[in-house]
Amino acid sequence: MKNIFLPFLTLLITCNLANAQFNITFELNTETIAEIDPSGIYIAGGNGFGSPGDNQLTDSDGDGIYTITLQREEGFSSHYTFLNGNCPDYTCKENLTGLPCGDPGNFNDRFLSPVMEDRTIKACFGTCDDDGSCTIVTDSIDITFELNTANIEVDPNGIFIAGGGNFGNPGDNPMIDPDGDGIYTFTTRRLSGFASYYTFTNGICPDFTCKEDLAGLPCGDPLNFNDRFLPLTTADTTIKACFGNCNDTGGCEEVTEFVDITFELNTVNIEVDAGGIFLAGGGSFGFPGDNPMIDPEGDGIYTITVTRPVGFSSFYTFTNGNCPDFTCKEDLEGLPCANPNAFNDRFLPATMTNTTIQACFGTCDDDGSCSPTSVNGIEIDQNLFTIQPTIVTNLLNINFNENDNPIEKEITIVNAIGETMYTTSLQNQLNYQLETNQFSNGIYFINVQSEGKMLTKKFIVQK
Repeated sequence: MKNIFLPFLTLLITCNLANAQFNITFELNTETIAEIDPSGIYIAGGNGFGSPGDNQLTDSDGDGIYTITLQREEGFSSHYTFLNGNCPDYTCKENLTGLPCGDPGNFNDRFLSPVMEDRTIKACFGTCDDDGSCTIVTDSIDITFELNTANIEVDPNGIFIAGGGNFGNPGDNPMIDPDGDGIYTFTTRRLSGFASYYTFTNGICPDFTCKEDLAGLPCGDPLNFNDRFLPLTTADTTIKACFGNCNDTGGCEEVTEFVDITFELNTVNIEVDAGGIFLAGGGSFGFPGDNPMIDPEGDGIYTITVTRPVGFSSFYTFTNGNCPDFTCKEDLEGLPCANPNAFNDRFLPATMTNTTIQACFGTCDDDGSCSPTSVNGIEIDQNLFTIQPTIVTNLLNINFNENDNPIEKEITIVNAIGETMYTTSLQNQLNYQLETNQFSNGIYFINVQSEGKMLTKKFIVQK
């Protein structure tokens, strides 16, 4: 007899498989939160976790680990975020800006990949730890923006900082004027070394039509929507600005006087990278690739002319190639034209008239030549020694040039503020291992001197 139930059973099994449900458990460590909001901890956002207040996490045993288990269909995925409190405007959400687990294209939220089985997600509020721990970030800095609005009528919706991949959309980061003097402020905490483009908006406009117009002005980058640029910042910093102009003193007087600054770089002592030569760094010249230099006469002299306000000054460097991480920048460590507190960059003092800067890649010659480098008559020998690795946990390997093996060498280690941490003398030794357990985490400089020659290199201790 024909089994009339078989097609029905097959359909039932197929439907059950198509609608398979899995449990997703979130365990959130709140050790990084100074005070839990009385309204509780929540998960929200994306296309699958609703609004603040919809999904509350609980801490049944009072250990600071808040949990929630939600059922979702097989293949479910979504962005999401955690909130300290029930805030419909998301102002109490965790801040993952600039961190690898925060998606800048989705409000710096986390992302849950497709769920194919029961899963437990361990997290820490405001960090990217994925094992349930909370790595407390100690090298964070406060960046304060002070915006003068004397030259505009402020929109009823307010003033905002936005853009640049780190500051979201107009409306995400409101600035406030607590004393009603027209100076709007916003403070954000970021990891040391944070850098970003940004802009100010007069009102909430998702299409950025209410942003300040810096087109044609030196503080607006035409390659980045004419936004401003915040350079690598390693200490608490206050940025003063005026809406729509480049006055960086906090006033709103229009900058009307400009100077042309021409950089002429001699590259006779290097093999020019196929990516080209660039002016970069210092908070005013962006990243490698932003300011290409050209060699119109093919004589190895690369030039670029920039227009800046009268009195402009900045650190800067040259790069041989387009390397976003600055690994192709010139190495001026230990040379008098390098500032060790500014990544060993050069410094351009206040410029009052049209000026031409002549330089040589990797040396301090200021006449356009590329003579051998020296400090107080001691030759800088780039081949004197090498080090491995540059980020050290326990041992730093120092390898000397074979030709200098019989010569006595003086080794000195200093920290970032110039304190001598270690000295020793070596002879007839091609390799030397330095134990760094005695050093705390931070930046150090190793200097080697040997019969009229010297070289300084930087390394980082990170345990």
